Amino acid sequence: MGKVLILLSIIVFGCKTENKSDCNYITDYYPTVYKADLEFETKNYEKAFELYQDVFKSCEAKNTAAFNEIGKFTESSAILKKFDITYDYAKKQVLNGVELNRFQNNGNFSEFLVSDFGQKFISEYENLRKEFEAKADFKLRDELISMHTADQMYRNSNYQENIVKQDSIDKLHEERLVEIFETIGYPSEKIVGQRTREYAFDVGTLLLHTDDSIRMKYFVPKVKEFVKNGSASPRTLGTLIDQYYLYNGEPQIYGTYGAQGGSYANMIEDLEKVDSNRISIGLAPLKLKEKKDSIFRTNSYE
Repeated sequence: MGKVLILLSIIVFGCKTENKSDCNYITDYYPTVYKADLEFETKNYEKAFELYQDVFKSCEAKNTAAFNEIGKFTESSAILKKFDITYDYAKKQVLNGVELNRFQNNGNFSEFLVSDFGQKFISEYENLRKEFEAKADFKLRDELISMHTADQMYRNSNYQENIVKQDSIDKLHEERLVEIFETIGYPSEKIVGQRTREYAFDVGTLLLHTDDSIRMKYFVPKVKEFVKNGSASPRTLGTLIDQYYLYNGEPQIYGTYGAQGGSYANMIEDLEKVDSNRISIGLAPLKLKEKKDSIFRTNSYE
């Protein structure tokens, strides 16, 4: 009987591990993350916590650009005084490049930081930071920052007079991005650290200036694989495709580009199809997106 129980435990544990490692972030992760994000923004911290915790059981927690799900889950746990969980996920954030002052400057972590768990976290911070720095590729980060600067060199002024020069820069960037994608993968925060004002880089911006042919034949399918494995944001993929259609005089299909007045730039009329398209790459349905945008605008005016 004991052997049977041990065997069952191995099978169950193996299945859980396999499920987590085989997570398809498009279908298994983002639909729940977007709901959790909305609950967090409306201050329903208990519900947000439950949703985040549920999805993190089946998929490794990530920090998606503009959603910061590990950060919001950590903050929710601190607000709910679940300091043991705050401690675990605060460490995860540091190992993703988040610095201690991020917690110190947020009042929702005040009680956590003076608790036993918080004091333990502070005492371990330097070692955690060193562990992150030992694995991070700061040379690549600096290269991406330089590429981003070069990407905007002539686009900010005198573009038409220097279009040949800018095109040659874009071509070099295309070739380098292929090398990076093939050898390193998508340069996520775990690889290059958090994007800040001081270290402003955006691979998505570079991708938007790739040639149509290589974009659709190589970068789109490659980025979709990165979205599936959780290393790239669904929005990066959506804008990469939508911009291609808009620049070629066709309507966008994901609704990632807005227009003046708060509507969408030229988009297909079938909104159900737009939602279907969005969900297929991990983006939230339009109504959910618009509700979050409305909350963001309201908070910005407060």
